[in-house]
Amino acid sequence: MLLPEESSDSTTGCPKCNRPTRVLTFPALTRAASTFTPAEAVMLAGEAACFYHPQKRAQTPCDLCGRFLCAMCDLEFGGQHLCPQCLETGAKKGKLQALERERKRWDQIVAATLLLPLILCWVLLPLTSIAALTLIAWKWNAPPSRVVNTRVRLKVYAAVAVLELAGSSIAWWLIATGR
Repeated sequence: MLLPEESSDSTTGCPKCNRPTRVLTFPALTRAASTFTPAEAVMLAGEAACFYHPQKRAQTPCDLCGRFLCAMCDLEFGGQHLCPQCLETGAKKGKLQALERERKRWDQIVAATLLLPLILCWVLLPLTSIAALTLIAWKWNAPPSRVVNTRVRLKVYAAVAVLELAGSSIAWWLIATGR
């Protein structure tokens, strides 16, 4: 295991077999811990207090709703100071674009659309190929996954959909003409 004093990206020997192993650590492992500012108690009468903790001194107002916030409730997000309520509401309504909790993998949906008829019922191939091509065209500019290169997969699935459509069209034409 690498210690924080060592490099965060280095090659070392495996402790068991001594083979060269590249070890990557998160940058936060070598970064100094950030200091936490505790909320201060209200000292004077008439001093602004936190909306959520009336006994704590207000440090800043929420940039969206204007509620006063103590150091514990002040959530800095995207250059703004937000209260927990505004952050939660913004996340639910999708108003905070930088706060993304999930993302649909359209490449997997297209793959399932293409592969299920091959397994279940080949008669549906023309319909599912057209549906897959429609999904690819519709979701081409959707944000890609952060895990894999979904744009490359969509290109491959588009080629598979065209091949399935051509093959199933020929098969249906042969069936219809009795050949």
